[in-house]
Amino acid sequence: MGMRITNSFAVQAPPDKAWTILLDVSRIAPCVPGAELTEMTDATHFKGRARVKAGPIELSFSGQAEFAEIDNANRKARLIAKGNDTKGRGNATATIDFELVPEGSGSRVTASTDLTMTGAIAQYGRGTGVMNDIANHITAAFAKNLEALLAEERADTGGANDVASAPPPKAAPISAFALLGAMLRGFFGRLLGRLFGGAKP
Repeated sequence: MGMRITNSFAVQAPPDKAWTILLDVSRIAPCVPGAELTEMTDATHFKGRARVKAGPIELSFSGQAEFAEIDNANRKARLIAKGNDTKGRGNATATIDFELVPEGSGSRVTASTDLTMTGAIAQYGRGTGVMNDIANHITAAFAKNLEALLAEERADTGGANDVASAPPPKAAPISAFALLGAMLRGFFGRLLGRLFGGAKP
């Protein structure tokens, strides 16, 4: 079962600085909800674990990833990740294309993901909307944590008009209540759209 998911978020940092941070896996890993970096083979190859839990959905992966392509001139990169469900219910492979462009005084990051799931866990992806809701929630949380990281670094370097912020949270399962709420909002939004979207006045 395969699907494509696209997400975008803004970063309050100039492109050069934001790009450097996004490529530094050891610095941004704690910003990803439910993710834990377990080993850095080198600057572009690493291993880790990821957990997602919300109501009936509970997935835990252990795997590896690598930056297969990095285009510093155009600020584009391709990340390939492969993981196995720790309960032996299948595996997932993701190819993520990143692009960072200037936006105002900051930057905007767009990530397009080609996700393939096999085995029993593929049932969670049958409703592409559900996976989109999960991806959107993770992206929003990641952007928030990344902003906290940037604010903390600016404060440490004495940046003008910067406010210190708490460091990103340690790896933990994604908030079940927040994720479930996002999923329900997406589900009912699509349901109402189908029921009334085509209704005639």
